[in-house]
Amino acid sequence: MKRGPRTDALRRTVRIAVVGPTSMTWDEIADDVEPDLARLRRPGVEVAYVPTGAGPRSIITDDDERAAAPHVVVTVERCAREGFDGVIIDCTGDPGLEQARLRVAIPVIGAGQAVGRASAHATPPLVVLSGDLLRASTQDELLEQVRRARTVALGGTGWSHLVPMLAGDGRVVLDPLDVALDECVSRIAANQPG
Repeated sequence: MKRGPRTDALRRTVRIAVVGPTSMTWDEIADDVEPDLARLRRPGVEVAYVPTGAGPRSIITDDDERAAAPHVVVTVERCAREGFDGVIIDCTGDPGLEQARLRVAIPVIGAGQAVGRASAHATPPLVVLSGDLLRASTQDELLEQVRRARTVALGGTGWSHLVPMLAGDGRVVLDPLDVALDECVSRIAANQPG
């Protein structure tokens, strides 16, 4: 029996790059990123973090997103040349997402779009915790925000450490990188770009 590309994609290890869209170096972010990488690992999936090493130091504003976009596109192109099967942009602002998709034949998933799609199908009531709210609130304030929620969507990456706390009382927490990884793996298995 001859196997098609979809079956072959499911039987081999897939390589996914998580592109960090800021000028921060690996040495500066390793302690924060390594727990996320460990959490994202799944059988048959190799996840590597690839910082752009250029652009803004952090992404908070629309201007930051615009400044990061060209560096994200260049890094996504490099990941495709290096044989990655898919790419996730590690920012819910999805800088450079559409431009990158036009340049490569592998899936490019924006964490923001992925969590938005997952939120659209989530069990209500849904509470979205924006990046601004996550940055400005204490854990007690966040728990109060989600008290009546059945589903909580994190509106920024880098907040995975809050998932266990927010998941109390049977709540489902949609972490942008987790849902982006699930989408990326599905698209690779189905041989679907972007």
